[in-house]
Amino acid sequence: SSGINAEYGGAVEGLLPQVLGLVSTRFKTPIVSILYVALTTVVFVLIGNIDALIDSASFTMFPFIVLCCTGVIVMRYTHPELPRPYRVPLIFPVLMTLFGLFVFISPFTGDNWGISLLWVGLTLLGFPIYYVLVKDVFKIPGLAWAMKKLRDVTADALGCE
Repeated sequence: SSGINAEYGGAVEGLLPQVLGLVSTRFKTPIVSILYVALTTVVFVLIGNIDALIDSASFTMFPFIVLCCTGVIVMRYTHPELPRPYRVPLIFPVLMTLFGLFVFISPFTGDNWGISLLWVGLTLLGFPIYYVLVKDVFKIPGLAWAMKKLRDVTADALGCE
């Protein structure tokens, strides 16, 4: 469910296509995000096995966890004056950073390092996709209209708001 929340939250915050932020009027759930994550999971299970899916999900998730935990450490020292409603004991982000680095680096030491390299490439592919589809930095003619149309058609078809 965390994947669903990440997709939905990203869409609501404008970080992912708006269509992923649609909510079912009947069930009050982010139905498009649920369908997207379910479809993605089914595809990965069909082309591999559940272990590969779990490994790839962990492998692509941990670099971002490392960045977040490193950010906590850096902010603690570069901006100690900022108000913090909850102050995390420094040992937790340090340990999580070390563990995350281990989880990210260890697949490259085994026989399947090529698959790990493929996942790094697919993860990095998210940057240009983000700038083209979400931020529309290249101002591709008709892209904003197409994304809005996709959102509207999907909302009508699934009964979303």
